Amino acid sequence: MNIKKKTKILLLSVLTEKNAIITEEIGICSIAAFLEKDGFEVALVNSTRSYLDFNKIYNDKPDLIGVTMYSTTENAVFETCKTIKEKLPDVKFSIGGYWPTLYGKKLLEKYSLYDYAICGEGELAFRDLANAIEFDGDVSAIGNLLYRENDQIIENQRQELIEDLDSLPFPRRDLLLNNKLKYAYISTSRGCMASCSFCWHQNFWGTKVHNKWRGRSPQNIVTEIKEIVNKYGVNRFWFIDDSFEDYRASNPNRMWDIAQLIVDEKLDITYETYFRAEVYKRFDTEKMKLIKDSGLVGIVFGTESGNEDDLRLYNKPASVIDNLRSIEYFRENDIAVDIGFINFNPYSTFDNLRKNIDFLEKTKFASVLYYIVERCGITEFSSLYYKLKKDGLLIEEENLGCYSYHYLNEDIGKLSKYLYYKYHENENSKEYFYAKKIGSIIREEFKIINYLKRSFGENSEVIKQIIIENENKAWTYLERINRSNAQCFRELLNMTEKGFDYTSAENITEEYLNIEYIKEISALLEKNRLGLYMRLKNEGVPPELYFNLK
Repeated sequence: MNIKKKTKILLLSVLTEKNAIITEEIGICSIAAFLEKDGFEVALVNSTRSYLDFNKIYNDKPDLIGVTMYSTTENAVFETCKTIKEKLPDVKFSIGGYWPTLYGKKLLEKYSLYDYAICGEGELAFRDLANAIEFDGDVSAIGNLLYRENDQIIENQRQELIEDLDSLPFPRRDLLLNNKLKYAYISTSRGCMASCSFCWHQNFWGTKVHNKWRGRSPQNIVTEIKEIVNKYGVNRFWFIDDSFEDYRASNPNRMWDIAQLIVDEKLDITYETYFRAEVYKRFDTEKMKLIKDSGLVGIVFGTESGNEDDLRLYNKPASVIDNLRSIEYFRENDIAVDIGFINFNPYSTFDNLRKNIDFLEKTKFASVLYYIVERCGITEFSSLYYKLKKDGLLIEEENLGCYSYHYLNEDIGKLSKYLYYKYHENENSKEYFYAKKIGSIIREEFKIINYLKRSFGENSEVIKQIIIENENKAWTYLERINRSNAQCFRELLNMTEKGFDYTSAENITEEYLNIEYIKEISALLEKNRLGLYMRLKNEGVPPELYFNLK
């Protein structure tokens, strides 16, 4: 048994109020378990800055604080650490996550408050850093670490990736318990076998090993799931792998093996995950039944585009036909589908944007406003970043973040910026607020409906009809806004092709995207959702039977 060490550690995730969706930060949860196994006392906190219990931190007096940082939380993390430092001047700070992995040196240069940054996987690096602080040791040989020495920032070499993920202890579940979360996050693998041109993940895993994929064994995964179900009473899961279907050549059936083990263990769970769109080619009737029996109710495809030119630009292996067939196939099998979609990019043309909106309307995703306004984020180290730089479209900026860029067609650029600010960046946009509520129906409600069909509809014709009526009514409401959003975008394209005009854009969006109309659709969908729960309750199926309320 490890001797308890003196260095007290706090692992902290700070969110902004705008992005305050509390989830399990599985990275720091895994690091916490790894450190605890090595004898360290570790506290875990996930909170918005305004709700963070600073007094508890002051009373606990941690020696080392590790903070997860995203591009969207850079300022919130700094303000939080600055406040803590005023009361605890001797505390050391280490930042980690994808943002310090991409920009660790620049962040240490920008903020003298931080003592260390960790790139990539954090378990080994943070353990070695904690031991160096515990025993007043040398940090120069700690892989993945950036640190300060004689007014210089030293960047150590990247360490080898953890090959045997089964050797890691299961992540701590403090955040699941303390925040009373409905979902538990499960990481069944690390890395991704794709190489999308806009993605920075390859740099996260290290430049030498690129985006090396490693997977946990099916038995290890299912053992963790059983522990969460039995210990915490949680039976809803997100498998947060970059793409769940990835595997090593030695085990092409890994995905099916996991599903079969869940079924064999008689685990009554639901889960959601990420797939690439061409995955439907690996399914047949038997495999679809197996994965449904294991609890899959929802998936997210990285379709990204409805035209072939942009799919080639993004280096996507799937075609437009693959995207359409996958969405249709999984919906037909009562698995809810959400997508990643990038409508605008620097090379967008009117023809391709029209193909995009045709695709979104056909798949009913034009009902979700943020798919229409979404534009390509350009981050350093992605291959698309270097293409933009070579083509003279990149706008070099002093601030860290997703880079701005010029559009080949200036009017398309004006339309993109107009829509993105009006319905995404503008925190006061009520239209976007209610549009997000409409989007949650596709993201959340149909997953519950699919679970209800399987768990209760198969044994009762009355309940089955209630569920089907509710589902059909939801699609009817979504179809209304799907058509109007698509027509709005087409009229904006027609106007922009003659030269973008702000006043004309305002008139078009006011006609189709006015707040009264969006609120009406949102209210109808909400009424329909609550009506389903009430009707099911009257039939002896109360919400506690299908919501995780333990």
